[in-house]
Amino acid sequence: MDATDHSRSAGRRVLGSLGYRTLRAAAVSFWVMVIAFGLIRLAPGDPVLARLGAEAEPAAIERLRRQLRLDVDPVTQFVEYFLALLKGDLGVSIENGRRVSDIIATSLPVTLWVIAVTVVLGLCMAVPLAAWVATARHSSVPYIFRAVTSVFLAIPAFFTALIALIVLGVHYGVAPIIGYKPDFPENLYYVWLPALVICTHLVPVLSRVLYSSIKETMAEEFVETGVVRGVGRLRFYWYYLLRPSLAPSIVLLSYMVGVMVGATVIIETIFSLPGIGRALVGAVIGRDYPVVQGCVLLFGLAVVAINLVGDVLASWLDPRLELR
Repeated sequence: MDATDHSRSAGRRVLGSLGYRTLRAAAVSFWVMVIAFGLIRLAPGDPVLARLGAEAEPAAIERLRRQLRLDVDPVTQFVEYFLALLKGDLGVSIENGRRVSDIIATSLPVTLWVIAVTVVLGLCMAVPLAAWVATARHSSVPYIFRAVTSVFLAIPAFFTALIALIVLGVHYGVAPIIGYKPDFPENLYYVWLPALVICTHLVPVLSRVLYSSIKETMAEEFVETGVVRGVGRLRFYWYYLLRPSLAPSIVLLSYMVGVMVGATVIIETIFSLPGIGRALVGAVIGRDYPVVQGCVLLFGLAVVAINLVGDVLASWLDPRLELR
């Protein structure tokens, strides 16, 4: 088989893997939608009574129930919801009458900015830290590194967020305690502290995995070859140490970004950010079925997409890995 045939065969394998992953993502998204649809209806409470109040007239309650299609059985409700979803219609909020797509379009950018700043800060801290610890000459450095990262992992994120808000927001005033401005770069002033709080869990995990991967890479023969050839410091660190070691960390990062999507529910509530997590909390409290379903479906799609991107990047960084 010549180089052209080999390249075509590799391309077909990648396309086949991407097609399989896409189908699997669609199946996962469907079941996320089913679970979200069922769980919110199993929760105690009535969305009609939450909106009108327990003292409302029975006729008004029945009229709103028919208007919201809550008077039919759950299977019929699901079929109607699914058919509308295929048309791109996520429904209308029970609480305020806004379209769910508009709520998501308003709230999602806030969450995306928090996650983006978290990833940038996390990589800027975790990669140099792991490389420094792995190449440190003093034997006590790895032990101190493991001890410090274990302490950060043991502290709950909500506790760190409250302490950071009190110290940096209230006492020193270097971060806002409430409010948000959507325009760039003003919005960075409102998201850097929540991102830093999430990094207190992201950086320890990411740096420990990358540290272990770099130590394994340093035992490979090609690293010794690079040393013998006298490769430049920057080229040696990237091509001989970091690039072969980053693949497991990128896969882990894609998984943790998916976890961060869920973690923003707590962080956005503590920092009063109008993100998708805070919108989800309000919708659950108010039994706003369409908003809950739309937000959870979005979370599921985001996690699946981020994991796929992580696998693709990992296979690019380390060609020895195959996209499965």
